[in-house]
Amino acid sequence: MQKKDLGLRPYTSANEYSFLRGASATINLFKNIDLTPFVSFRSIDASQDLDIDGNLVQSTINQTGLHRTPTEIANKNSSNQQVYGAVLQYTKNELAFGAIAYQSKYSNSFIPQTAIYDRFSFTGKSLTNLGAYYNYTYKNIYFFGEVGKSLNSGSALVNGALISLSPIVSAAITYRNYANNYHNFFNQGLAEASEAVNEKGLYSGLNITPNKRWTFSIYGDYFKFPWLKFRVDAPSKGYEILSQAIYTPSKTFKILARFKTENKQQNTDLEVPINFLDDVKKENYRFEVNWQLNKKWSFQNRAEVSQYKKGDANREFGYLIYHDVDYSPMFSKITGNLRIAYFNTASYNSRIYAYEDDVLYSFAFGMYNGKGFRTYLNLKYNLAKKLNIWARYAMFLYKDVETVGTYLDEIQGNKKSEMKIQLRYQF
Repeated sequence: MQKKDLGLRPYTSANEYSFLRGASATINLFKNIDLTPFVSFRSIDASQDLDIDGNLVQSTINQTGLHRTPTEIANKNSSNQQVYGAVLQYTKNELAFGAIAYQSKYSNSFIPQTAIYDRFSFTGKSLTNLGAYYNYTYKNIYFFGEVGKSLNSGSALVNGALISLSPIVSAAITYRNYANNYHNFFNQGLAEASEAVNEKGLYSGLNITPNKRWTFSIYGDYFKFPWLKFRVDAPSKGYEILSQAIYTPSKTFKILARFKTENKQQNTDLEVPINFLDDVKKENYRFEVNWQLNKKWSFQNRAEVSQYKKGDANREFGYLIYHDVDYSPMFSKITGNLRIAYFNTASYNSRIYAYEDDVLYSFAFGMYNGKGFRTYLNLKYNLAKKLNIWARYAMFLYKDVETVGTYLDEIQGNKKSEMKIQLRYQF
């Protein structure tokens, strides 16, 4: 929730878009004041077209890093991005605050989007962003906040606090307010939506640890969207609540129980002259057991149930059951893990997501939708002292279907599989 500045560091995420490629350095101007200028030049993937004057323009930046189809191949490295700016920071004891200014330039202009909900989307070739941030620790309270402004358009604000109420109780509270015309190509603020724009919200949470065996957590998040969104033709609002209990009687055994409910608004599915908003309610119930048999073998079992209801329509149900096996002996040349899962959901709306292990530096949140089985196997083998190889095979086996996927992703039959091989040499 709270992201503390860690200074310059290598980019290690699997995301293939949110990084800079260039030069930077941190310069100590005075005892407590640091200046970090930076500059970045890189090619990016963008969806392109010609405007009415025959000029090359772009509508969106592709962030997947995939180049599978003719369109994705044509969009590869189709635009250039230049970013330059500086961060000025003051740090003393428990206080730190700073300011940032940077400009993003692109080789082609962004064009206006046609959808009404995209009315405030960014247009033009360059964007200047200004911002300021702080964090301060006072006794048992840690305060933090940030304000950002895209020049000639909107602003964004987030403020919060982490509070130690007692040795066993801690709390968090965060308020956010992001304008519908706030623009930032590196936007990663706390948000209910996929990016921090067109949203106001208040988040609060509690963590209670009465003893070494029990941990209880609960949070609530209330949010509003002042402007329209995709499939939401009016200002909307909603909330999300999660409660969780973890019981750990020993270092090798853990039980988790979780309940999550979410309520949003969305255009009705009814055929009406003018769309109105229906409440969309989702609920998830999870029960999980983890245990370690010995120094080589560990196991995880999970059962999860999902519910979905929109407006006056009938409630949908889905469930997922899986068993994970992990083999990781110390100093062994080979390690690995295996999952076997069964899932059954009424439709895409009652789908269930679950974290999946992958090859080094990669991970996935598998989407369990429909009815069938899921399995994957990951293996790591140490070929030599500095040479390792990872391999992964994963498969969905669906029941009662003749094809999987749509359009260019369509597969004949009821099976979808993938294989990965990764080799690393350390020097």
